Amino acid sequence: MKRRGWTGFAVALAAVAWCAAAGAAPKRWVSFTVASANLSDNDTQAYGPAGIRMLQALDPDVIGIQEFNYKEGTSADLVKRMFPRGDREFCRERGGARLPNGVVSRFPVVAWGQWEDPYVKNRQLFWATVRLPGGKDLHVVSVHLVQNRANRRIPEADYLVERIRRHFPAKDYIVLCGDLNTGSRETGVMAVLGRIFDLQRVPADQKGNPDTNSVRTHPYDVVLPNRALAPYEVKTVVGGLGFPDGIVFDTRLWSRPPFPARKDDAGASLQHLPVMKTFRVPVD
Repeated sequence: MKRRGWTGFAVALAAVAWCAAAGAAPKRWVSFTVASANLSDNDTQAYGPAGIRMLQALDPDVIGIQEFNYKEGTSADLVKRMFPRGDREFCRERGGARLPNGVVSRFPVVAWGQWEDPYVKNRQLFWATVRLPGGKDLHVVSVHLVQNRANRRIPEADYLVERIRRHFPAKDYIVLCGDLNTGSRETGVMAVLGRIFDLQRVPADQKGNPDTNSVRTHPYDVVLPNRALAPYEVKTVVGGLGFPDGIVFDTRLWSRPPFPARKDDAGASLQHLPVMKTFRVPVD
């Protein structure tokens, strides 16, 4: 009798556990890549074949893009040329900026806008909200900080952080993409951005070099997740190679870079190299 009673108790307990599991919403995960790209030609400050091929090879889900100009037409023409399948949306700042910032996304763009940058005249601070599969929102901020006047970059970063804090809840997923024009990662600019963004995981190439300008001397370009998003960063895989903290994509380091990129694309009068990270977030 005791043994039969114990068996009945175990069956009942298992039934309760099954009901609890059946009633719980299953959790799944969504993976996506985010790139920062200032791949315009050094002479024209517009995108040409080399920058286009490099982004086609990486095929990011979301791009924070700078100097969003095209040698052969409009920004819309550039997006069509990059992704001829027509599976991308894009938005860019308004107002006739000479070096506009923007966002290109495989996912729907549900909101976008810009903040005036009082420290530089030919571009603004741009943001867009994209809707990830499963309904989560990702706020993408695309910026291009002042180049020649280093003394302006720290107050510019202060201003940017203030706008982000004002506009987006800290618990939301936020990623900063951009060309910061910083000579090192030990600058005051990075300390300011570190108030809301995680600086720990630094992208690099196959040789561990984190510098992102084409001559590989400065870490200008970043993809920085905020503290809500950072725990979900995972290894980035490109061309069968794994990059634990994200990739700085230098085609010159590949014997055969991912198609359609060419080995000499990174040196084809480009000022910068693309940077990309991968995230895997839970969806209830």
